[in-house]
Amino acid sequence: MKRILLCCFAIVLTSNIGRSQTEVTFYTSMGDFVVETYDTLQPITAGNFIDLVNTKYYDEIIFHRVVEDFVVQGGDPLGTGFGGPGYSIPDEFDPETSNTQRTVAMANSGPDTGGSQFFFNLVNNSFLDDDHPVFGEVISGWEIVQDIGMVPTVDNKPVTDVVMDSVRVTFTGPYVGIADNGMSELSLSIFPNPTKEKITIDLGEDFTIDGNYSVKITNVLGETIYNGLMTQNQSIIDVSSICPAGIYFVNVTTDELSSSATRAIVVE
Repeated sequence: MKRILLCCFAIVLTSNIGRSQTEVTFYTSMGDFVVETYDTLQPITAGNFIDLVNTKYYDEIIFHRVVEDFVVQGGDPLGTGFGGPGYSIPDEFDPETSNTQRTVAMANSGPDTGGSQFFFNLVNNSFLDDDHPVFGEVISGWEIVQDIGMVPTVDNKPVTDVVMDSVRVTFTGPYVGIADNGMSELSLSIFPNPTKEKITIDLGEDFTIDGNYSVKITNVLGETIYNGLMTQNQSIIDVSSICPAGIYFVNVTTDELSSSATRAIVVE
């Protein structure tokens, strides 16, 4: 069965382009967010994380440790804080990186003991810089990570499991951006997590339009795969017969607000 994975696709020729070429989307039980990895600055640490993602290692793993105003930690298949992939990687530090808010770093039990566990810095934790290599940062959906950081816990473990339903590489660069206009007006999400063979479009609970809106799906060559109008009450497109495995771009446009939003999808 094909799966469809989503990521926020931003415009971006930025100063980070030399250090960050891969985007990884976390599809969690509390919502989705996107991490950009420091492939150039931290090739061992980021490469190990991406390799694990590509084997679907993190699917169905919980965030086992949450400390409000400190960190959200996950990556342990046992869910206890003592599990790992069965090997360790060497520490890798770079003066350009620091455990600042929004970054993701390796969890470990001492020097050169990193494996699969990682944590998100909810605040600036630069005092961790000598012990925990930073290998990426959250570039979209930070509010989801913050929400996870505030769940009720007992002994720093969430009372209700917060699950990584799936974690996927959703873009590899370097790349130039796709125009994404009117995002302050048009809130576009595509569900479920991950989708099966259909795209469900959600314009946001506060967004209302009186008429139709248009949906366009293009491939990486810029060829149009789908172009049609959706009615106000219609939100599902079946792509099982029109999108073979590959990367596509879903654009939603409303004439009423003269605004549009674009999301990238990866069909497996």
